[in-house]
Amino acid sequence: MKNINSTSLMKKYYRCFDDIETHPDAWAYVIVGGRHTGKTYGALLEMYKQKKKFIFIKRTNDDVKMLCSKGQRDGMNVDIAPFKSINRDIGTNIQAFPIDKGLGGFYPCEDGDIAGEIIGYIMSLNAAGKYKGSDFSECDYLIFDEFIPQAWERVGRKEGEQLLDLYGTVSRDRVLRGRGELKLICLANATNVYNPTCAALSIVDDISLLNTRQSNNISVSMYDDERQIFIRLLPTPEEMLTHERTTGFYKAMHDTQWGSMAWDNSFAFNDFSCVGRKALKGYKPLYSILWKKTIYYIYCNESGKYYMTTSKSNADISHYNLNLEKDIRRFYYEHVIDLLNITTNGNMQFENYTMYDMIYNYKLRFKFT
Repeated sequence: MKNINSTSLMKKYYRCFDDIETHPDAWAYVIVGGRHTGKTYGALLEMYKQKKKFIFIKRTNDDVKMLCSKGQRDGMNVDIAPFKSINRDIGTNIQAFPIDKGLGGFYPCEDGDIAGEIIGYIMSLNAAGKYKGSDFSECDYLIFDEFIPQAWERVGRKEGEQLLDLYGTVSRDRVLRGRGELKLICLANATNVYNPTCAALSIVDDISLLNTRQSNNISVSMYDDERQIFIRLLPTPEEMLTHERTTGFYKAMHDTQWGSMAWDNSFAFNDFSCVGRKALKGYKPLYSILWKKTIYYIYCNESGKYYMTTSKSNADISHYNLNLEKDIRRFYYEHVIDLLNITTNGNMQFENYTMYDMIYNYKLRFKFT
């Protein structure tokens, strides 16, 4: 088995611990983009090197079962667990074994048998509720791999809340035992900026703003001191792009929507053309909307241009509470259909992407028929 110096490897791959060491007070680290930067590889390698226990989150019970497939059937020449390339590169033999439905573990092995204590757990979000009463307080990190779903994946709209509920359970137990707060690491490629995890963390608009600042294939980041959340958008490595540009696949697909997403990390499947700030001069308020804990206002000017913003108005206008089912329906039939037509015709602007998505994907967001 080939043994490569792990220090040289970490120069090649993204090292999340650099950001953790730079921002030690953060509780959440959200890392997006950078195909072929080894986000998962680097995180797991550092967990192993620093002897940090962790919970590796996947979406479904089938995902966990698949990662543990080699441990289930001795003699199978199949291994798709994330430690496979680490084993190859540094000479370890860490394998994934099932523990229960939706729960597995990474263990050091010798001759196909477990030869040491568990290195980290694998857990599905689907099964997380079943293990709420279990003690995972020895785990320092919660890693959600591929937290942004692919367009074809079926994902529960409350997935972000599931993740936060699991985080809260494990972290609370750690804090009570004097172990310090759990660290959440979310890793994904740039496919859809509005996804359940980013929505639950209320960072959709932070990532959208960072996305506008990422140019010339450089890494950009931000840290919210108040909320203690760190975000980084990674570029695709130039070394990889140099090789990719010579392929027929790249030449055929680079200028497509899929190519922009895959190589430019540009959230190409999201439409930002209606998003941006406007001055309210000449605009009058029409009505307001409460969603979760934020109040939004719809304004219109004499030219028939509409604007949605959080800029407050003290005018006596109609109000809709979208935390109530009756108002969700009432607002849809009284205004959303018209707002969709106005947006489609290019006559509506939104202060941020969350507002745009709220209107443009209204039925999807609020789930009613």
